[in-house]
Amino acid sequence: MPKPPHSVATRAEVEAVLRCSAPRPSPLFLPAIYEHKAWFVGSTPSAIGRDAELLTRAVLAEFEAIGPDAVTVGVDVYNIEAEALGCPVTFYEGNDPSIPGISPGNYLLRVGDDLAKARLPNPLRDGRMPVNIEAARRVRRELGHNFWLRGAISGPFSLAVSLVGAEDLFMACVDQPDWVRQLLAYAERVIREYSKAYVDAGAELIMFDSQASPDLLSPGMFEEFVLPVTRDFAGWAASQGVCDVPLVIGGNTTKIAGLLARTGCNNLLCDFTGDFDAWAKVCRDRKKSLRRNISPRFLETSTPAEIYRVAATEIARGRDLPGFFMGTGVIPFGTPTANVRAVKQACLDAATDLVSCPATP
Repeated sequence: MPKPPHSVATRAEVEAVLRCSAPRPSPLFLPAIYEHKAWFVGSTPSAIGRDAELLTRAVLAEFEAIGPDAVTVGVDVYNIEAEALGCPVTFYEGNDPSIPGISPGNYLLRVGDDLAKARLPNPLRDGRMPVNIEAARRVRRELGHNFWLRGAISGPFSLAVSLVGAEDLFMACVDQPDWVRQLLAYAERVIREYSKAYVDAGAELIMFDSQASPDLLSPGMFEEFVLPVTRDFAGWAASQGVCDVPLVIGGNTTKIAGLLARTGCNNLLCDFTGDFDAWAKVCRDRKKSLRRNISPRFLETSTPAEIYRVAATEIARGRDLPGFFMGTGVIPFGTPTANVRAVKQACLDAATDLVSCPATP
């Protein structure tokens, strides 16, 4: 098993925070590392995203370099389900560190299509699902069963955007709401198939649905379309023994914090642009775990000492909040490792009231 530079939490410790037990003196650290995984093995996002062995090495190298309290199997996390259904993905060769993406305009579905016979993917055969599932299996074997390992899945609305296109889907929410509900139900069935394979491989789940952000979708439409299908998925996951489903919707989601607390997901995100105090009240009242992010741009460009001080400030704000985690926005490829470790160090030092000191990661 790789040895991280700092102590890491056991699965039981993570689960205690997720259940909103008494606040920890030292908050747990959940950095958002996806395409940046490739940096740790001198590779690129396109390369590690297509090779189970290389992806496994990248996840383990992330664990060893940073010492996060959880790791996630996933690189370009919003593409996998759509690609498995037939959406073409653009990859980058050589040393190009660009992030793979769904090729614009190559949508599989049109608004109004009959979805009754729309196919479901085979996670052990279709697209790159087998790459991620095999990597999850290998990482679990290396790290053991006493560590929180998550498999990245798309949220229903984000998958629907990949299948239909954002503009057409947003218009359909107004013009053909019943069809949109059918599409989201289909998307959820697809995500369930992928999730089953992750669970069989020994991974937990983490859902990404940033296309449902209030920056793109009104709170009223979120409540009408996204809340019911996300709640259905969380209920299904619990029936499969997965009681902890973090939900990641980036941006300022303060407007829908109360709605997100009703999804059945129990680790919610207050991104760096969100209103921490408003979010903290919602999570305290609803007994939901909260992750607070530091800006990824700040993390990429600042010094470890500057990052340490900002992390210490955020940690102090969450000190008395049950279920509080410290996190980051999606860390850009090539971000200095010392910068990320500075946040981890601030978390560790919080237990001894050293967070006002300069960072020495």
